[in-house]
Amino acid sequence: MCGPAAIGAAAGVGQSIVAYNAEVAGVKAQNKAKLKNFERQNVQYLTDAMLANAQYKQDQIQEDTKQDQIYMAMINQWRENDRQLDEVFAKGNFKVERAIREMHSNDYAGTQTGATAARLAGKSTKEMGFKKAEYVHEMLMAEKTAEFSNDRARDKSMWDSWDAYEKVRYAPIHGHTPVAPMLEAKPSMAGMLLGAVSSAAGGFESDGAGNWSVSKK
Repeated sequence: MCGPAAIGAAAGVGQSIVAYNAEVAGVKAQNKAKLKNFERQNVQYLTDAMLANAQYKQDQIQEDTKQDQIYMAMINQWRENDRQLDEVFAKGNFKVERAIREMHSNDYAGTQTGATAARLAGKSTKEMGFKKAEYVHEMLMAEKTAEFSNDRARDKSMWDSWDAYEKVRYAPIHGHTPVAPMLEAKPSMAGMLLGAVSSAAGGFESDGAGNWSVSKK
């Protein structure tokens, strides 16, 4: 029968094996947790990238609509400027026509004779010339104002168009994918084997002549 020393040695070997298996299980659990967290990071990365791409496409659609709105706003401003200019020219033409009629209505002096009649006729013609020059000047100034307003509307539309384009000029950059974790190495069996050998050695005894046998103590 085996002695207590041999039984203790066997128990020591078993404890070494159990401790090693527990250490291996602990490392496996840590690595499993790291891999699970790495998987969650990848899922989050893909989800964020998908949402960013979807938002970018939506921004592109909105930018295209905004470009149309900017262009139409410029065209509408030009149309309004043309309408106002046409109105000024129409009023100016009516004023010129009215001045001509007034000149002719006062031209009765031309049918008379004498210095007074000539002076009155010349005054009427000169007055009509002053009025016509004034009205033409108003129309020319209105035309220049319309041109300036058209240029300003064009410049504004160009800057607004560029600002809208800048918002979708670059596609989203998602960056690097999550880095894989460094996994824990499997524990070495050297410590377990050394402990088991040490425990096993305590269960044997020597007869002094170099012979070993299971201890019966």
